[in-house]
Amino acid sequence: MRIPVLTYHATNISGNSYQSNDLLAFEEDLQLIHQLGVNILSTYDLLKWIEGDLTLNDSQHYVVITFDDGSELDFYDWQHPTYGQQQSFYSTLKSYPNYAHTTSFVIASPDTRSVLVDTCTAGHSIWGDDWWQKAEKSGLLSIENHSWDHLHETLDIVAQQNNEKGDFSKITSLEDANAQINEASQYIDSQIDNKQVTLFAYPYGDYNRYLTEDYFPNQQSNIKAAFTCEAKHVTQETNNWKIPRYVCGLHWKTNAELKNLLFSQ
Repeated sequence: MRIPVLTYHATNISGNSYQSNDLLAFEEDLQLIHQLGVNILSTYDLLKWIEGDLTLNDSQHYVVITFDDGSELDFYDWQHPTYGQQQSFYSTLKSYPNYAHTTSFVIASPDTRSVLVDTCTAGHSIWGDDWWQKAEKSGLLSIENHSWDHLHETLDIVAQQNNEKGDFSKITSLEDANAQINEASQYIDSQIDNKQVTLFAYPYGDYNRYLTEDYFPNQQSNIKAAFTCEAKHVTQETNNWKIPRYVCGLHWKTNAELKNLLFSQ
């Protein structure tokens, strides 16, 4: 069995078409997934399956859905100044109760998110974290770790020993890994009742052998799996620290392409 993991970015809005708007693409994709009878597996159950702790029906098709960066558009509807009312991922999910469970990988640092307001969303304050607790309580959307500051290229200073930005494979020391991963988990946990972060998504999909072969398996204990942006299906032979994902707008651009991806063997 091979299972695709999908990821979307809510701030990818440059129009009101499938190709220019991840919120609209997700709405159309979720409708297609439901119509095709594809089962949506949570990230947590995917990990159980990889580790042999969950048995799936070989005659069925499965998909996993994730969101990256964690802007408020994951959860709240928003009036875009140019493209009008936008329906959040969460509002779309509510149309399919008891069917779809997804995971949002969020940037933890409040200071980073305040900078992104100006550098990434033209001054629009859509990078809060008050929705994290609500998302967890919804039963439709869980919050997990997308690093402390994403090594975001628009920041003056990032938590990396040489202030290298835009490439998460530059995290090669215990100090940097703890700053980016452990500190982020602690902050997220502090904002959500009874939360313990267990999943990580590499910013930009970048990783290295230190992270996958040393830090995650040997130098920390809370994170159980990490997700890349490699365009491959997951199998039970997949490495926990290199779980691949397909990115909307990069690895598929239409409903038809997604259908082929869902049923490819």
